[in-house]
Amino acid sequence: MSAEFQKVATLDALPDGGYAAVSFEEYSVLVARLDAGICATENLCSHANGELAGGRFRMGRISCPLHGVIFDFRTGQVMGGTLTAVGLRTFETRVEADGVYLRTTPNERKMGVKGR
Repeated sequence: MSAEFQKVATLDALPDGGYAAVSFEEYSVLVARLDAGICATENLCSHANGELAGGRFRMGRISCPLHGVIFDFRTGQVMGGTLTAVGLRTFETRVEADGVYLRTTPNERKMGVKGR
C-alpha cells in the first residue's frame, strides 16, 4: 500500500448500508459501505459546523441532525436544505484484505446546491 493511503477501519467495522465515524489525520471522517462500494466524506456540516454522525442516512445521502441539510455521501454535493451550505470534502478509498484505506489528501469541497 502506498504511503499516500492510511488504514482507517476494517471491513467488519462497517455495517452493510451503514457508516462508521473515524479519526483520520486532522479530520473526523464518515466511512460508509454502500452498494456502490466504500465511500468517505468529512463528518462536518458546512452550514453549521456540526457533526453529521447521527443524522438520517439512507440511499447514499446523509442529513445534518442540526438543520437538515442533505449531502450525497459519495460526492459530497449538497442535495437539499439551506443555500448557504457548500459540499463536503470527500476522500478516495481503497479496500485491501486487511481493511479500508483513505488517501491522505482529501478532495476539495464541492460548491453549490445540486438539486433536491
